[in-house]
Amino acid sequence: MPRHLTATAVASATALLAIVLPGSTGTPASTAAPAATPASLSAGQPNVVVITVDDMREDELVHMPKTRALLADAGVTFENSFSPYPLCCPARSSFLTGLYTHNHEVWSHAEPWGFKVLEDAETLPVWLQRAGYETAFLGKYLNGYGAQPAPDGSSPTSTTYIPPGWSDWRGAIDGGPGPEFPDKDGGTYRFFNTTLNDNGEFYLEPGRYQSNVFGDLSTQIITENAGDDVPFFFWANYVAPHHGQPGEPDDPKPIKRDDGATTRFQTTARPAEVRGRFDAVLTEAPGAAGEDDVSDKPFFIRDLPPLNAAEQAGLLETARQRAEALSVVDDQVERTIAALEATGELDDTIVAFTSDNGYFLGEHRIRQGKILPYEPALAVPLLVRGPGIPAGEVRTDPFTSIDFAPTILAAAGTTVDFPLNGRNMLDVARTGDRGWDRAVLTETGPRDVVADLDESGPRLSAKDPGPTAQRFSQGVRTRSYLYVEHASDEVELYDMRTDPGQLTNVAGTRAYAADQAALAKTLARLRNCTGGACQAPMPARLRS
Repeated sequence: MPRHLTATAVASATALLAIVLPGSTGTPASTAAPAATPASLSAGQPNVVVITVDDMREDELVHMPKTRALLADAGVTFENSFSPYPLCCPARSSFLTGLYTHNHEVWSHAEPWGFKVLEDAETLPVWLQRAGYETAFLGKYLNGYGAQPAPDGSSPTSTTYIPPGWSDWRGAIDGGPGPEFPDKDGGTYRFFNTTLNDNGEFYLEPGRYQSNVFGDLSTQIITENAGDDVPFFFWANYVAPHHGQPGEPDDPKPIKRDDGATTRFQTTARPAEVRGRFDAVLTEAPGAAGEDDVSDKPFFIRDLPPLNAAEQAGLLETARQRAEALSVVDDQVERTIAALEATGELDDTIVAFTSDNGYFLGEHRIRQGKILPYEPALAVPLLVRGPGIPAGEVRTDPFTSIDFAPTILAAAGTTVDFPLNGRNMLDVARTGDRGWDRAVLTETGPRDVVADLDESGPRLSAKDPGPTAQRFSQGVRTRSYLYVEHASDEVELYDMRTDPGQLTNVAGTRAYAADQAALAKTLARLRNCTGGACQAPMPARLRS
């Protein structure tokens, strides 16, 4: 290229938003999709680069000054970005499909779910290829990739499987390619020994830190895709700050809780040169104070003891290691932007930075983990810059995992021939908020709610029969409230205006009875919603 977007092209793209993804069931415009209609390249299709990290909290952006300068200061920050199902595999499946979990049905990262369950013949990269895009993938895909069978049944493992729609595939393999390839035997969560399926061949750089390798490959991928008239979509997936190997000398040792159980903090890995980088500034983990009174919480929180002093010290070390790992990703974001600038592509590229889900670090006495729809797990960072997007502005309309697909399709000037659950948010990014008029459905899949709360506990049991009507925990997040119904028949309601830490459950109180009834009715409507009906406006009393 360059294939710079003119003011006319930007205006045309913005006008397109009024007609892209119209609903077919009385839902608002921008919620569903009619026929497939790829736009011509002359329409000024931008490149799209999405950088995703794993398990990053929204407040951990403070450890990434380069990312904030290059994306937030040069673009918009979505303050209310959520992962409706805060767990890696379901969240990434929602990114690819534009669907809530109850529609794509990837309920967990563990058997019998995971990578093999996603029907990958119709996903975002397939749709973008039809619109004329080159597509590239790097890093962590869906949990189970490499270890589980290929979805098309072609192989009992998927170490060389390339999902449909990807022109350039460099996916990290869970568990490595097997003993027959001893010189390539790395894995997704081995931070100094990560094996990639590089377009059908095994690629490994033993001893090099994963995020640095991914930064190198990001620069290479951008350089290879620059310089012609074909736009590209690049999804770069870093594993940090997710926990992984190898174990390190400063990792917290097992700690006895006050109730006699044992806490085993799971930590990420990072290169030696960043160790200790945040010791002077990070002196307490975000949720170290826990919660004094959990009597109004559901049983799986009520049964947790407060963190003792040794646990708080272990949690602090865990938080520091996460910050150190993110500081390395921060450098790679800078390198990615530099590569786009050096190739002349930056002005024609939408760049987004986000996480698949958030993470608990002590809040509500949850030592670490995700899954539950409290704010530390539900909220994720989202920064976006690109053509037509103003610099240094903030958006408060909600942007969720299911919104990426329709938003990227709108940027590409194309649609799909069936309704998605998500909403096109490109016009919000470019011209401002429209108002928080929809509820965000939160849901979890089949799991043991007692055991799977934190990373140190046992995993989901294969005996679980499948999703129930409530799927263990379902709720709605609005600007003012979080409302959740659990399969234990316990209910939670938090007023986000006065209680952003979600400490006081006001469910069942007279003052909130009318709003609780409206929230319950909204959840009942969304619980099994399909298509554009998932974006129907909330009752007037619940809108901002």
